[in-house]
Amino acid sequence: MRSNITLRQLRAFVEVVRSAGFTAAARKLHLTQSATSLLVRELETQVGLQLIDRTTRQVALTEAGQEFLE
Repeated sequence: MRSNITLRQLRAFVEVVRSAGFTAAARKLHLTQSATSLLVRELETQVGLQLIDRTTRQVALTEAGQEFLE
């Protein structure tokens, strides 16, 4: 199965981690929060793993997300 991971998805994922949130990451990427969230969700779908735990107040890397980031 071929994966179509894009540079935009990877940049969004890394920025969400660096910024510790989707809203701050979206600002830095010049995207909307929903577009940033969609990019990360698409990346997670393509790799078949949940990379980020989301709550209403914070985001945290899952173990798989930590390994993927490295």
